Amino acid sequence: MLERSVLRLFPRLVQPNHLTMFRLLMTPVVVWLIYIGNYAWGVPVFLAVAFTDAMDGSMARTRDQITKWGIVFDPIADKLLVGAVLVVLVLQKLSFYLGITIIGVELVVALAGLYSHRKGEVYMANYLGKMKMCLQVFGLLFVLLSAWTGNTVLHSLATITLALSLAFAVANVVAFGLRKAI
Repeated sequence: MLERSVLRLFPRLVQPNHLTMFRLLMTPVVVWLIYIGNYAWGVPVFLAVAFTDAMDGSMARTRDQITKWGIVFDPIADKLLVGAVLVVLVLQKLSFYLGITIIGVELVVALAGLYSHRKGEVYMANYLGKMKMCLQVFGLLFVLLSAWTGNTVLHSLATITLALSLAFAVANVVAFGLRKAI
């Protein structure tokens, strides 16, 4: 779907790794905007930066531009964006225990990925990880929109969505362990 729509707007000169670098560089901007409570800018910038995750993955697959660097740094960029925004929101708006649990699971996944990479094993993203990331982005978006508008229903929806993302993260960890055992 992205290939037939949004990807056409990107010239071939723009590569997936450029979008990953953009996400890495823009994460501090997103965090700062959210930290100071500037949701009018923070929410759209967060969405744009988070959307580059879908874009770089789709671009890499459809344009046959998958690189080892991208396989390693794309999930790191995702975890930095989500983790940094989570830290700010946990400090300001979210359940401490839910936030810490999500961050803890993300750290386990990141460390397992780095360990595998050091052993020369590279695992590409799978459906569970992509669903987890999508749910995390929507959960964080709901928190941000709730903070921006004062809508408590959105805050409840955010908690449910982030808890569901946690279930996908745990399922991904279990699936990773099963792949290692096979």
